[in-house]
Amino acid sequence: MLPADAAPATIVVTLPAEATLTVDGIATKATTAQRVFQSPALPAGMTYNYTLTAQFEVEGKPVSLSKTVAVTAGKETAVSFGTTDVAGVAAR
Repeated sequence: MLPADAAPATIVVTLPAEATLTVDGIATKATTAQRVFQSPALPAGMTYNYTLTAQFEVEGKPVSLSKTVAVTAGKETAVSFGTTDVAGVAAR
């Protein structure tokens, strides 16, 4: 049973609208440039990690980026995947 102060965490992701996005390996269905996700209720005072992976194309080349995001109950965390993240990756 969760404590009374348990609450979901919110993750706001900004990425290219055409990108596919997975959260801990599970594909999401949204197709917009800003996507909002809520975790299940989490006990307060602890940090939890989610791995987000975005896949999209830059200059015709496929790019896959992953970020581990730390969240806490009742808080909002912003994450961004964009062209500045792939400056060195697209050249590989």
